[in-house]
Amino acid sequence: MSSFIKIDHLSKNFGDLEVLRDINIDVREGEVICIIGPSGSGKSTLLRCINQLENPTGGRIIYNEKDIMAGEMSLRDMREEVGMVFQRFNLFPMKTVLQNVMLAPILTKKLNKAEAKQTAMELLGKVGLADKADVYPHTLSGGQQQRVAIARALAMKPKALLFDEPTSALDPELVGDVLEVMRELAKEGMTMIVVTHEMGFARDVCDRVIFMADGYIVEQGNPEDVFTNPKEERTRAFLSRILEN
Repeated sequence: MSSFIKIDHLSKNFGDLEVLRDINIDVREGEVICIIGPSGSGKSTLLRCINQLENPTGGRIIYNEKDIMAGEMSLRDMREEVGMVFQRFNLFPMKTVLQNVMLAPILTKKLNKAEAKQTAMELLGKVGLADKADVYPHTLSGGQQQRVAIARALAMKPKALLFDEPTSALDPELVGDVLEVMRELAKEGMTMIVVTHEMGFARDVCDRVIFMADGYIVEQGNPEDVFTNPKEERTRAFLSRILEN
């Protein structure tokens, strides 16, 4: 099966600091990939490069056989098809939950308001928040706001979603509802690349786990192999610290 998203010898420097070093990943359609590793290993920068929020220093990003960095697909078209969910929810505070979900399809896809509203309500139902449509974001818990952010990303009808540590800003008791929404998306076949510290989610839901450290991909494989029999000492040291806590 051909790659849906192909990251080919990707590098990223900030001045003299080399943040990503020769990153190579092939993502198949419908695959769920979790990227784990210590803070500062380049995981979030990698997602931001894929979505072109950061300009890579070198290498290629191929989406659906089109070279993004060579201009074979417009940035706007790519971002419509590859959505992103951030650590912070970035909801518009002066708009209701419903308006937040409706906004991008109206502005970018030129949906009429009735159609955008119907889609938004369906998506809010999907994330368990249809009853919160008319409230403002500040009245919601962090977990609820993140589920609205996921609904907002889904409103663009993306073919893939990037998640940048979507539960890291949440209180522990609010994490489960967000992860459940993500599990359902995985079951439905959404292509997902997830940067996460949630090892249980990575082990149970992902098709492949990638361990990054110091800007490199140290190891990758199916979750069972990576978690129970890691090949690299750097991976073993990381997992022993994380899984003991």
